[in-house]
Amino acid sequence: MSKMRGGQKISDVKGEGPSKKKFRRLSERSASAKPKIWVGKAGLTDEFITQLKKQLKVDKLVKVKVQKSFASVHGMNEITGAAAAATGAYVIDVRGRTFTLYREKDDVSETS
Repeated sequence: MSKMRGGQKISDVKGEGPSKKKFRRLSERSASAKPKIWVGKAGLTDEFITQLKKQLKVDKLVKVKVQKSFASVHGMNEITGAAAAATGAYVIDVRGRTFTLYREKDDVSETS
């Protein structure tokens, strides 16, 4: 596995997750995107996860911004890992308190 910034990993196993070429394109696209959803003081609530799943269903790439007070209490690795696990998405990029998630439309396991 290749290590990403922030301790996140992308799999090198063929057929698991985006390819390296696609990952690079997604990362470039992520850099210019604006955050579509924010994590507030309440954190990763059920409502937040539901909204994030809806956003991922519509737009495969979603940028998330975390409020400073929540990010200081919980680490960004913990937050990104929990959000990715709850939605079945891949972490594309982590920069400061902002991270980007990607989920292919074929990977939708649950409808909300």
